[in-house]
Amino acid sequence: MRADSIWIAFGSVEDESPKTLSPFSRSEAIHLVRELLHTQFEGRRTLLCFDFAYAFPRDFAAALQAATGVADHTLPWLAVWEFLRSEIIDDEGTTSDRKPSNRSNRFEVANKVNSLLSESADSSGPFWCASTEAAYQYLPQTRPQQPFQSAQGFLIQPLRLTDLRARSGTPFRLYGTASVGSQTLTGIPRLHELRFTREFAQRSVIWPFETGWATKAKWLREGVLIVHAEIFPSLREPLADAIKDRGQVRSMWEWACELDRQELLWFEFARPAEIEPGTPRGYRCSTDGRLDSRLVPYRTTPLGFDADQTFRCLTQSGKLA
Repeated sequence: MRADSIWIAFGSVEDESPKTLSPFSRSEAIHLVRELLHTQFEGRRTLLCFDFAYAFPRDFAAALQAATGVADHTLPWLAVWEFLRSEIIDDEGTTSDRKPSNRSNRFEVANKVNSLLSESADSSGPFWCASTEAAYQYLPQTRPQQPFQSAQGFLIQPLRLTDLRARSGTPFRLYGTASVGSQTLTGIPRLHELRFTREFAQRSVIWPFETGWATKAKWLREGVLIVHAEIFPSLREPLADAIKDRGQVRSMWEWACELDRQELLWFEFARPAEIEPGTPRGYRCSTDGRLDSRLVPYRTTPLGFDADQTFRCLTQSGKLA
């Protein structure tokens, strides 16, 4: 068994404990997930979660749309997803007779994005910190000025509200201890594949971008069977396990199953207490940038969300008055 690798926990609400798998690569992981959706979970409502950011901090999408000429009416999260799907190459050098290499061009793509969003190579961002073996003109090793001023005039924040809430790192840092940016760059194209592939497209949704906040137990439209949601396993105590990552995904499975058995899981998809209804930006913080402690919700949900992206999606789709 391998530590610091991909772990999947899965099972039905009737199971006492989850089964676990540790695929060698992202390609193998997605293959296994598709197989499970077709076999064990066909026709059943399924919550499918990954541990990487499903969106970037405020105004990144707007800056990228401006830089690439994508129409402003395109949903911001989807514009970023489409861009990464077209740019990221994963498992580079892999052949049909060998295991996937797990190599990707994520640093090259981050360098390209920075070149589009930066005034010059000397003041580049928002992505930063590549592996020490490589050097990229527009990818600095140290953190850019925060918030990052893009060449298009946008102030790109380093963290999302959900990152602040979970005390997580910035999705713009690509390398080093506790970095989460590389997983996000390589993960989003894989998630795009799962969400929009023909076999699942009509029965899948991304929370909260395509669903809005839950307001009642039966909050999803008819026909939705697969709900995708970002998670922060670190917010829950891992179960006792020789491998910490496996203990974390087992803990996440138990969290969701226990709430589902009590018919309380839908509460986790409701509007977070930090976000005021009808406020598109929704970032109520103290003057030093930290969350106002009075707005911390009664629970610490391990689900991740992006309030700014969600409100813009709802406004553009006409769901939010």
